[in-house]
Amino acid sequence: MNNPHGKTFEPRLLAESTANFHINASTTQIDIPEWLFNVDDLEYIDCTQDSGVHLSAGSTHSPDGKRMSINVEDIGGALIVEHYHEVITGKLHCRVQSSSDFLFGREYAKGHVIWELIAAPRDGDVHEFTNNVWVHTTEEFVQYLDAQRLNYEQVREKFQKAIEAHNSEETPYFAAAIERKALKARDPL
Repeated sequence: MNNPHGKTFEPRLLAESTANFHINASTTQIDIPEWLFNVDDLEYIDCTQDSGVHLSAGSTHSPDGKRMSINVEDIGGALIVEHYHEVITGKLHCRVQSSSDFLFGREYAKGHVIWELIAAPRDGDVHEFTNNVWVHTTEEFVQYLDAQRLNYEQVREKFQKAIEAHNSEETPYFAAAIERKALKARDPL
């Protein structure tokens, strides 16, 4: 991508976070993409019971037929609408990415968000659940910072703290929701 000054745009990392919990279900029962692309609105909202910042969730398909998860949440005072497209959809490893809409007050910008969920087998039916999030700037986001005369490093520091708090809150609830869905799909043996 080129900006108006003729330079190639290089995205910058705005925030990254990893949080872990556990899932107690058989490897054959866990299907992270099945949960992600079918999580209902109330279950998604319940995954931030303390802060109440998950506002809505739904699913659809992109024009190329890939599944999409649409999420609305409030992170660090920014209303964010995520349009996640499937990238990796193994039963124990799901990665999606989104060109997300950020609303700061009455000003809009876009960010690029990568969300990755992994269930790594440990002992027996115990899996370590990892919730990874990376947020990168876009040209539009940098233009927003410039127009508002905001310092990238200061914004990055605040957003990093907000993402870490958000991820640590939602991860145990995501793990519990995936576990519940897996246990409902219990093998008939």
